[in-house]
Amino acid sequence: MVASITIFIVIFVNAITRRRFIGILKGIGISRRAITISYVLQSMFYAVSGAVVGMVIVFFLLAPYFAAHPINFPFSDGILVATVGGTFIRALILLLATLGAGYIPARLVIRQNTLDAILGR
Repeated sequence: MVASITIFIVIFVNAITRRRFIGILKGIGISRRAITISYVLQSMFYAVSGAVVGMVIVFFLLAPYFAAHPINFPFSDGILVATVGGTFIRALILLLATLGAGYIPARLVIRQNTLDAILGR
């Protein structure tokens, strides 16, 4: 949930700061759907990149390290439990949440009048 909110904010700020650019794209005939899809694909790129980097860090750095050097607690050893299946399910949930997090801000900016977007009003 936190990751999808973060992606929403990043895409929203990106879309707001590029309002003039979006207005120009609409003015030269690029469809609203194409612009919306581009922002959704951008948010999906962020989500996939983050998931891949996170999985590499967890499964190739942290899991082997904690398997070799468990944290010594007074009552038991602390180990890292991260299953591949559970991680992939969570990554898929992130991707589904990212679809909405990329679509909503793009639609908010696309709805603006073309001339107002170009003039920065």
